[in-house]
Amino acid sequence: MRHLLVPLAALALVAGCTPDVAPTGSPSVFPSPTVAASPSPTPSPSPSAVESFPPAPATESPDQAAIRAAWMEYWEVFSRFAEDPELGDLSDTQRVTTGEAQDTILGTIRGLREANIQTLGGFVFRDVEVTLASAAADGAMIATVSYCLDRSEVRNVDSATGQPLEVEGPLSWREVMTLAKGLDEKWRAAQIRSSEGTC
Repeated sequence: MRHLLVPLAALALVAGCTPDVAPTGSPSVFPSPTVAASPSPTPSPSPSAVESFPPAPATESPDQAAIRAAWMEYWEVFSRFAEDPELGDLSDTQRVTTGEAQDTILGTIRGLREANIQTLGGFVFRDVEVTLASAAADGAMIATVSYCLDRSEVRNVDSATGQPLEVEGPLSWREVMTLAKGLDEKWRAAQIRSSEGTC
């Protein structure tokens, strides 16, 4: 049985957009779960379509919608690279992040690839709450999205052999993503804080 350490799913944005954004909770570099070869050599059936993101509430403001869209875009970009280890141009990761988050997302993807772990979708986000933007001490605009990340439907395989891998550890995390608004008026992921929790 093979054991690997995984910085699973960029679940790792330990990045502050500004020094004035105080981190809360523990950094979102999950305690590296153990991944082992699945005892069953038969491939898992294709998962049924899982809706990753819940619909936005009808009362959401245009500002909240822009923040939500940036949060979703971050996860869509991360998932694309976690699902396809052959993608070589990682510049899209830098388009959706800022500050230390830029290095963190790259490090997480690199860690998955070095461990030959391919993550085949299945991230489900629940209990999503978007907090309107506010100004930090230095005048930068920041906002937060809190949510529960459910990874019970995530399938991991060895990217070299296609063999299913079993991930041990928590299947859900409570997270808060801090986003920063750039001079170009675009919101980007700046920091994620996580704690083990149920959805």
